[in-house]
Amino acid sequence: MALPKPSQGQICCTIDRRQFLHTISGIGATGTLTSLAHAKPDNQKFPFQVGASVAEIPTPLDVGLLMSSGRQLWEPFDNIRLPICARTVVIERQTQRLAIVSLDLLGLAGEAVGGMNRFKQQITKASGSLIQPDTLILASTHTHTSPESAALTDLYRTPAFQTWCETLAQQIARSVREATATAQPCRLTTGTHLTSNMVLNRRIRTTKGIRSVRQQIPPDERIGPEGPADEHVRVAAFIDRQDKPRAILVNFAAHPVIEMCIKQLSPDYPGEMCLELQRRHPGAAPLFLQGACGNLNPPKVATSAEDAQQYGRQLADAVDTALKASSPDNGNQLAVHRRSVHLPLREDDSKQEVKTLETKIAAARIGNSAFVFLPGEPFIELAIAIRQSSPFPFTAVMGYSEDYIGYIPTDRAFENGGYETRPGRWSRLAPGSQAIVCNQATQLLESF
Repeated sequence: MALPKPSQGQICCTIDRRQFLHTISGIGATGTLTSLAHAKPDNQKFPFQVGASVAEIPTPLDVGLLMSSGRQLWEPFDNIRLPICARTVVIERQTQRLAIVSLDLLGLAGEAVGGMNRFKQQITKASGSLIQPDTLILASTHTHTSPESAALTDLYRTPAFQTWCETLAQQIARSVREATATAQPCRLTTGTHLTSNMVLNRRIRTTKGIRSVRQQIPPDERIGPEGPADEHVRVAAFIDRQDKPRAILVNFAAHPVIEMCIKQLSPDYPGEMCLELQRRHPGAAPLFLQGACGNLNPPKVATSAEDAQQYGRQLADAVDTALKASSPDNGNQLAVHRRSVHLPLREDDSKQEVKTLETKIAAARIGNSAFVFLPGEPFIELAIAIRQSSPFPFTAVMGYSEDYIGYIPTDRAFENGGYETRPGRWSRLAPGSQAIVCNQATQLLESF
């Protein structure tokens, strides 16, 4: 079946911040690039057609941010520090097309967007059917200074949020159209770099139970972190015929909470990293793909925009180091597989039989590299286990993909207690969930 003809459009959107416009202006333009959209790639050297785009997501101040999940509290923004965006890469190979969209959002709960299937169908229709729901992957960066779109409060019930949600679908579709229109032959390279002192496991074991890394813990009570922290940054870059990156996919795991509870719209450090990489690599579109950071934090939390900027630049340095040491992926496969999984829910107060939550996981094979997309907030132990069992030499594991379902803790975390396992809208699953997700994700990778 032939691919539908791409539509043309202006790359990026007008933003009233001169510097922001300057940094994204080089990502792509119609005209010369559009004329390459259907050029046949060199099947050996440049097996993929790749286009990329960045679209601003207009956000009114009254579509506010999460202030407290425990109290189900949201508040409107005071101002806009930086726009939030939908960053899209479209990858084509023969009759296959895959779109990955990185959203500067807290998460996307099906309940908040009127049902995930309906929301993706809406995007498909608005894109002119350039992409289908099964080949469209939506991944949130989990920035806490974006609209509370995870249905942790009642914000999603307000008319302002519902109107904004319609705009969100249109902007995602626009980004898909523009990325498709700029596709050109590319090859894939992958690389990994180990950072230092950028990530902490935020669950600290003490003689009095689990405490947060942010709390003052007397030395005689402190035992140590409950689990590991993964400080690797994993990078997959699509390189064009001019030997320049067209799209840079960055997988890293750390909660974007440096600006948490500061009432200004901001993409936090993931957005700062993308802007810095755009400055360094004109014409490239960086996508931040948040990892399994359910129990991982950066060293600084709820401090300042300046700290978010510094952290973003530090992460961009690590990305560039990984790019310089990257290796070519000589494969030419392109496929996406999905699987429905049923996860156990906690018993409710009526002590009824435990019910299950149905959700989906997805995996994409691009060349000889694998990308796993998990819903909700998985703990880092889950990503480590998936990578260890993966048959692929390069495997990136993302959380916060598609439907937000709350935390996916380890069984050990349930035994130890703490915020992430405390019953609430942010934590609905029961023990055993992580093992199910790991098993299903491994089988999905083995199915390629």
